[in-house]
Amino acid sequence: MRVSITSPPWANGRFIAISTEYDPGIIAAIKSVPGRRWDPGRHVWLIPLTPESHAALLTHLPRYAEPIIERDLASRLEARAHDLAAVERIKAHGDGVVPFAYLTEPYGHQRAGLDFLVRLGSGALLWEMGTGKTKTAIDYCEWTMQQEALRHAWTMEQVRRSFRVLVICPNTVKRNWVAEIEKHAGHRDYIVPDGPLTRRKGEIGSAGYTIVNCEMLSAKVTTEAILARQWDVVIVDESTRFKTPTAKRTKALHKVNAKRRLILTGSPITGKPQDAWAQLEFVEPGLLGSWWSFLDRYMVKDYFGSITGVKDGMAEELRARIESRSYRVLKREVLDLPPKVYENRWVELDGKQAAAYKQMKSELRVALEGHDILAPTILTQLLRLTQITAGLIGERGDYLWLDPSAKLTELDNLLNDELAGEQVVVFALYQRELEKLAARYQTFAYPLSVGSLEARPPIIYGPTPEHLRHEIIERFQRGEERILFAQSHTGGIGVNLTAARTAIYYTRGWSLEDYIQSQDRLHRIGQQGTVTIINLVAKNTVDMVIDRALAAKQNMADILTGDVARKLAAEVLGD
Repeated sequence: MRVSITSPPWANGRFIAISTEYDPGIIAAIKSVPGRRWDPGRHVWLIPLTPESHAALLTHLPRYAEPIIERDLASRLEARAHDLAAVERIKAHGDGVVPFAYLTEPYGHQRAGLDFLVRLGSGALLWEMGTGKTKTAIDYCEWTMQQEALRHAWTMEQVRRSFRVLVICPNTVKRNWVAEIEKHAGHRDYIVPDGPLTRRKGEIGSAGYTIVNCEMLSAKVTTEAILARQWDVVIVDESTRFKTPTAKRTKALHKVNAKRRLILTGSPITGKPQDAWAQLEFVEPGLLGSWWSFLDRYMVKDYFGSITGVKDGMAEELRARIESRSYRVLKREVLDLPPKVYENRWVELDGKQAAAYKQMKSELRVALEGHDILAPTILTQLLRLTQITAGLIGERGDYLWLDPSAKLTELDNLLNDELAGEQVVVFALYQRELEKLAARYQTFAYPLSVGSLEARPPIIYGPTPEHLRHEIIERFQRGEERILFAQSHTGGIGVNLTAARTAIYYTRGWSLEDYIQSQDRLHRIGQQGTVTIINLVAKNTVDMVIDRALAAKQNMADILTGDVARKLAAEVLGD
């Protein structure tokens, strides 16, 4: 029996290739390995080069074949197993020993993060917002370039001519990566492709770092340019944007040719176990098997095919596999940051505002009497109640702003008296709401030039152009703007607002993730003082239900379906 095992260069050290004479026992054993692939062009089986795949293969091999394959595999996997054991010690110690001339001084967990990535080559940094995972990813790229220079006896200038890093991130984070590269790598060898797709295609890979938004993997023109190149490092920031296996951009991501792969996210990818697969499949193809074998091995489905949880007895195995390639860091464990202080300011609706709220409640009550009302309709009604507590009445862009309103009166008190002279971030949900608030407090702003577009009050929300968003943040950080207005789900990613020590939430939604991420724009590395979070809450309204849900760490936006929606609406109505 002839069996050949190789580590082909085109597999980037991620797979071994097995070719064998036809043998039913060996073929059956290979097919039992999660993540195995048949390469019809080369007529070989590709097996993930992981200890887990090794164990699965040996479990099912016929005894006569076991010594042959075990002998060849053992030496190939010994170093990998050693590295996996080493990273567990690194994570437990919380510091690293990799020699590197850091341009900016790291924290201990950032040294450990570099060591973790150096050992594994690819991995997941599941670090909480504000712990500096972007810096660590950049340090890893620069360290890898230095190793290339040493290996080939090249200068760094020579290495930079060919070494290519691809950063894939949300659109709002691109400018943040530009600033971080300049700060932590000390150069401007990057490109942010912009303009028509055909021009972007030509710019991809034209500099050391190419920074693109997630949507570029959904467009054919730019996807082809990305897939046509072999990248030395590919970094996916906010990787939960790629958690859906069937999404076009997720499928494209899995085809990217990269020697080293990193994912960065502050939200644990195990929040929904099935979300882990697409992200870990990018980091280490085959680690969790194919999507269908992953579902079959780990997930429980209901009668309708919806995933309801993890199979009994499989949670520990799944957790261990995810943790073996990931490094989780929480702020409270690694940073000596000043605390966050939470304060609710209670207001009471009256006059036209109270009457409008009462009428909307009546409409919701009537709607609930019809049992065929859908959960999204209930959510829409609840959001309109939130708008009324903000002082807005209307829909589809035709809004009437109630002035005075209870929250507006309290915000006046805070900004004009209690927090006079202090830098403050005001978070809210709705675009019209933010525009009205910003216009009201325009005298607090210090515009670049009167009469220009930049002269309007500083707002970070959907319509804010990317270049203006970056300028607003820089001005605020330099102290040239006293108040910054931001949409909580837009101003919660890729924004550093440590110049402020107070955040006021004029309105809040049901998303716990948006709430936490937005306040962590202030509470992160660089913050020197206690961060105060002030929530404006209207008594006996939907605000109180939202407040309780967020305090209980419930993301109601994720579970607002069917009977849960009715129960929540009943709580708002007081029934």
